[in-house]
Amino acid sequence: MFELLKLTLREKKWVTLALLSTFGVALFTAIMMNLVQPVIDEMFKANPAAVSVSAAPASGAAAAETKVRVLDLLWKLLRIDRAGIKKALPLVLIIVIFGKGLFTFFSSFFMKAVGNKVVKKMRDDLYAHILSQSSGFFDRATTGDLMSRLTNDVDRIQQAVGTAMSDIFEESFVLIGLLLTLFLNDWKMALVAFVIAPLAVIPMAAFSRQLKKQGRKSQLKMSDIYNLIHETVTGNRIVKAFTMEGFELRKFLKASWRYYRINLKLAWVSSLSSPFMEFIGGVVGAFILVVGADRIAKNQISPGDFGVFVSTIFYMFTPIKRLSRANNVVQQAVACYDRVQEVLNMPQEIEDRPDAYPMPAIQGRVRFDRVGFAYLADRPVLFDVDFETKPRETVALVGLSGAGKTTIVNLIGRFYEATSGTITIDGNNIRDVTVASLRSQIGLVTQEIVLFNDTVRANIAYGLDDVPLERIVESAKAAECHEFITELPQGYDTVIGERGGILSVGQRQRLALARALLKDPPILILDEATSALDSESERLIQQALTRIMKNRTTFVVAHRMSTIRNADTILVIDGGRIVESGSHDELVRKPRGIYRKLHDLQFPEEEENGR
Repeated sequence: MFELLKLTLREKKWVTLALLSTFGVALFTAIMMNLVQPVIDEMFKANPAAVSVSAAPASGAAAAETKVRVLDLLWKLLRIDRAGIKKALPLVLIIVIFGKGLFTFFSSFFMKAVGNKVVKKMRDDLYAHILSQSSGFFDRATTGDLMSRLTNDVDRIQQAVGTAMSDIFEESFVLIGLLLTLFLNDWKMALVAFVIAPLAVIPMAAFSRQLKKQGRKSQLKMSDIYNLIHETVTGNRIVKAFTMEGFELRKFLKASWRYYRINLKLAWVSSLSSPFMEFIGGVVGAFILVVGADRIAKNQISPGDFGVFVSTIFYMFTPIKRLSRANNVVQQAVACYDRVQEVLNMPQEIEDRPDAYPMPAIQGRVRFDRVGFAYLADRPVLFDVDFETKPRETVALVGLSGAGKTTIVNLIGRFYEATSGTITIDGNNIRDVTVASLRSQIGLVTQEIVLFNDTVRANIAYGLDDVPLERIVESAKAAECHEFITELPQGYDTVIGERGGILSVGQRQRLALARALLKDPPILILDEATSALDSESERLIQQALTRIMKNRTTFVVAHRMSTIRNADTILVIDGGRIVESGSHDELVRKPRGIYRKLHDLQFPEEEENGR
């Protein structure tokens, strides 16, 4: 609750305007309640001052006089004499109702503006924080959970700040105004009314705890639903290929049922709080009726005074019920706020050091000095990796799946942080330079093709502003994709769909390669970049890559031996260690070497000829 309040109060300008408007609502509400007294007394032809002064003791007379002065202040402000009150009452009532409605509008608008501004900043900060996390963070987090926090959780917070907080501020001021009306009207009956009211505090605290607890469970179950939706939508081909629609539907129905059960508990608790508060108000009202009837019978108050008191008591039911509902929304939002803060408070695993400097233009000399790495602290995957590349050299990494090839190239761009050892580029420790300047000089093409629901042109020029079409076409030609692009309906302006859905797998991979080439980086990393290509496309791209690799340091991770034969250096990785290194000719001559075994498995005919 206090966290959301502090969040709201950050927008001082809007909150101040909202509070001033809320004060206006409370003022006009209190005036409207006080107008009940002259209306009723006019109906009964009673003189409240005379009744009170003649029948009441000295203290009662003082109260009556104070009350009359409050009403007289209104008439003096409006320049209405006592004889004209009867005629002026309808017009005054209309003015008061209009004023209350006008200030209610401003109060609601200003608080909704606060809610939108606060939540926009929170969503922006949350998204920026998620984007800045390391690849390890995304390995552990689920897409559905992150989506739930960015959308559903933040929306609940917006409802709380923009609507519930507005109700809390407004109805609190209204209640204060109504309380002042009660005590100014008859402080003795006001004290009687509030003997029972504090009894509502204990159950309200219990309601709040349950709402917060169940609200957090509700958001967790919603995360499960988001995750299932994401998995089945992105993996729809696998679902269909294995005819698992029924299986996935049953999983979804179970998750939906769990979410429904939690929300049913939430509904039970939240629905109980309002009638409970109304019951407390009813008990108070019953006491007031008994006490008030006795005071009227003894001529201690006029019917108009009693009418003001009773109407004020029952009018208080509305703000109390709204406060109860607002509390329900706020408690659920507090659980959402805690979930958002969990992500925002997560430290960034990879960030710039305070004294980090921009990476200068590099030649591409990369050195690994006894580098180790572990995805989990007790399960290292790289051990004392030690090698150095020359500028504009092509280095291939080969080995069985899981040997650590992709992990090594991921460390170059600091997608993960090495747990030991040092990595330098042209003598610059990559931990000493800014991450952005490091990655700006590295091009990456992975086996997992990532394209966006945008035009071909925007995908190739991703992250680069105002790139001439000529350069985009040049990169496309180098990646052997210009021809199929020109055959698309709108050519380079064709929207390719989510993840490049209208393209074949090979076309997507060539498009990803064109994107990396347009960046023209000094270091190029190809992680199984040609694995999805047919033999003809691979041959064409290999010809293009042969020209491109001459001017940059290139790391090639590949299973196909045909793609790495011409590499200057081949590093053979096994069990997280470099076990062999050399050129293709050098390694293939080692009869018991791992490279020779891998080569013979792919080219058995060469093995036979060698014999």
